[in-house]
Amino acid sequence: MERILNIIAPQLAVAGAYSFIEEIKGVVFELRWMLAFIVVMIVADFVLGIIDSVVKRGEDFRFSRAGRRTMCKFIEYNSYLVLGFMLGIAILQPAGICSYTVSAMCGLGLAILFEFDSIADHICAIHGIKNKVSIKRLLVGYIKKKYATAGEIIEEVTKEDKEVK
Repeated sequence: MERILNIIAPQLAVAGAYSFIEEIKGVVFELRWMLAFIVVMIVADFVLGIIDSVVKRGEDFRFSRAGRRTMCKFIEYNSYLVLGFMLGIAILQPAGICSYTVSAMCGLGLAILFEFDSIADHICAIHGIKNKVSIKRLLVGYIKKKYATAGEIIEEVTKEDKEVK
């Protein structure tokens, strides 16, 4: 019996690993356009940020800092995608609410929501436009209108962040 286990167990482990890898490949294939969109957003923010800081403001370009921030954004936005995917697989699809692909799109929608302000700020700074539209300001305004105390707290926190920078 021990000899049979020594022969069969490694083969079962290898078969399980191959099936897991195939599952991952299938998921990545289904989400490939969302992954490509993440890359496009990050490249746009990277290029526009360089134009804004180096060309318009005359700051020194430090490749290590720019690369580090870009890689952090890539990891962060893929985390939103994976979070949406996992919520879809674990909760939303079994409950019949939506498929995991739709929930992954919702997770990516959060990344777009957060990245939009950054890209819009860079574009406005490059063209000399005072940016008056911000998703963050709209959300804070909505929260302040609905829940005055919570809105004031969020507004104070965001003001402190600006003063520290």
